[in-house]
Amino acid sequence: MLFEAYYSVGVNICLRYAGSREEAEEMFDDGFLKVLTKIVYYDPEQSFEAWFKTILVRTAIDQYRKHKNEPAFMDVEDAWHLDTQEHILSTISANEILELVQQLPASYRTVFSLHVVDGYSHPEIAEMLGIQEGTSRSNLVKARLKLQELLREWNHRYSINRRNNYV
Repeated sequence: MLFEAYYSVGVNICLRYAGSREEAEEMFDDGFLKVLTKIVYYDPEQSFEAWFKTILVRTAIDQYRKHKNEPAFMDVEDAWHLDTQEHILSTISANEILELVQQLPASYRTVFSLHVVDGYSHPEIAEMLGIQEGTSRSNLVKARLKLQELLREWNHRYSINRRNNYV
């Protein structure tokens, strides 16, 4: 019953850190197993959901650490010339944004989610991930630049599809 009650919430948390739905489900399974094995440490005076979410975020960090030596490349020089288009955000759904975030390299996606979504500071992220604070800041900048590029590509595809539907 606990699994079913928290499956949707848990997988949605994991989707912010995972590169795919399958990876998020695996991450959730690992995190849920930790919840079950660490349940004796749960303080009933605290929110169970907050404790549960913390374990899932830490599981995502563990997953990141396991794969952090995998190379991630992005041509930052090209990304500096991206223009921002505020109207894109009014036409894109939350699921489409999540899909774009999932396209980020793991290091960018993890720092982006920890900082932007979960509200951790760069010193906290650096300590959690075992990286320098400057690396955390750099990965956030690169994540934002890559997201801008992905948003632009999405907008281009969306515009073409919209035009084709009117023809």
